[in-house]
Amino acid sequence: MEVPYDLYKQNYIRMKAKTKLIIAIFLISFNESFISAQDGKSKVSADGGASFWLEPVWSVQIDPRWKAGEVIGDVEDGITTEFVEFSADGKLVVTGNGLGKAFILDASDGTVKHTFTYITTDDVKRIPSQKVAKISGGNTKSLEVECGNFTSDNRFVVLGGNLNGVKIFNLNDNTLVKQIEVEEEVDGLNIAPDNRFFAYAAFRSVIVLETKNWNTVQKIQYGKETGGAVVNSIDFTSDGTLMVMGGNSGNVQMINTRDWSIVGNGLIPLPSSIKSVRFSPDGSLVAAGTGGGEVTVWRTWDMNLINQYSSMNYIEAVAWSSDGQYLMAGGRDDGEGRLLVFRTRDWQMAGNPNVQADGASIEYIDTHGDLVAIAGEDAHVRVFRILTKASR
Repeated sequence: MEVPYDLYKQNYIRMKAKTKLIIAIFLISFNESFISAQDGKSKVSADGGASFWLEPVWSVQIDPRWKAGEVIGDVEDGITTEFVEFSADGKLVVTGNGLGKAFILDASDGTVKHTFTYITTDDVKRIPSQKVAKISGGNTKSLEVECGNFTSDNRFVVLGGNLNGVKIFNLNDNTLVKQIEVEEEVDGLNIAPDNRFFAYAAFRSVIVLETKNWNTVQKIQYGKETGGAVVNSIDFTSDGTLMVMGGNSGNVQMINTRDWSIVGNGLIPLPSSIKSVRFSPDGSLVAAGTGGGEVTVWRTWDMNLINQYSSMNYIEAVAWSSDGQYLMAGGRDDGEGRLLVFRTRDWQMAGNPNVQADGASIEYIDTHGDLVAIAGEDAHVRVFRILTKASR
């Protein structure tokens, strides 16, 4: 029997209040036992029952304008690191900054292997001022590189940002293979793990290309029932048969890549922009994090709601551990960057390590094996190793 939406919404509000109380009690009891990892040396650990730890591996400042000790609210807008992604083999990491540059780093120690220019100040000058004014943050964010990823064979890296569309570079010789003009900001993109498709976010839609020739194969509208909305995040299942997108309309939309039909919609009961969507490693679940601070998990095959947490002021990123045993959510709460970790066997919180500079929001999380990469407002990329009770 279908539950009336009004009743569903009322139950959600009650659940949200109860969950906030539980999490608040947990954070109070654990806050003093977590050690800051801002220097990239100290272990982020917990006592008193936590089952999840992060051990710092390396930390690299991506935007040189950041100064240690600065209060985030006083930092020039546009000083940030918006994304970080591992290559399929886990040997490389791609990230970018607010100065138009993208970097390929060695995943073992953070050393720079390649540098790419996504956009320059001269490029911005050639773009109509009306277009620059339309982006979130205006001119101060005109040079931001918003997203990037590798093809699974490590032959290409794709980049997107606020003003210069999509750029595809050959990693063998660092040449620009293709540039795709996009009228609006490109806030999210992804490549299917089976290497068949590349999808990027455009206003009110997602554009899908074949990686074998970089030709467009499909355009999928997002938020049709609301007249369209910005897409913030895209993900594929490991076999590439399903694609999910989430954005400002407050729902996740799941697509069958065999015929590009919509096969599922996940509703956020209280409307809020979806910032991040991720399939679990086995594809059985899909998680979303919202600007309203909710983490929502659905069962993939029927989009049945599995669990929902109201965990912080807002969430920018969600990610699953590679073994699927943990779900991580990153963002900001009460003026501080925060990472919350949930065990998927019982959906209880397993830890809340502090991994950013004071006041800096977590913007992006990616995982590979036992490694976690985190990017955020303090202009750093940090890589940690997951430690659990079993591994210790």
